[in-house]
Amino acid sequence: MEANNTNRTANRGNNLVNNTVVRGFIATEPAIHNFAEASVIRFALAVRTKSTSKKSGETTSQSSLITVEKWAKNTNLTSFDAIKKGRLVEVKGTLKPNEWKAADGSHRSRIILGARSVKEVARPASQMEPKAEAQPEAVAS
Repeated sequence: MEANNTNRTANRGNNLVNNTVVRGFIATEPAIHNFAEASVIRFALAVRTKSTSKKSGETTSQSSLITVEKWAKNTNLTSFDAIKKGRLVEVKGTLKPNEWKAADGSHRSRIILGARSVKEVARPASQMEPKAEAQPEAVAS
């Protein structure tokens, strides 16, 4: 699982373009909310970041959950088909703020990943379940 946030300068002026590509496992059952003209699917994506200490050479790993939402017109909801819990996916999109007022009146905010595309990726062989080897049957004598 990889997280790669890339900000690039646009060809004209100093406008920054917010492009993000993240690979990870879908960690929650996706929730779909339908509206008059469009629908949104929301889910948590589990990503892991590895780092190695220069002093000790020890590698540590930290996992995080990223909230992802993808919108689609109600006439084209096939893009939601690949979004199933447990699948390894690559999400391309933009980071955006999400703000709301909680039931207790407090101000809340978070950054979410607004997905342009969500594609299932083949798992590396190292993450595949080993196939059970056939056991020889016992022969009665």
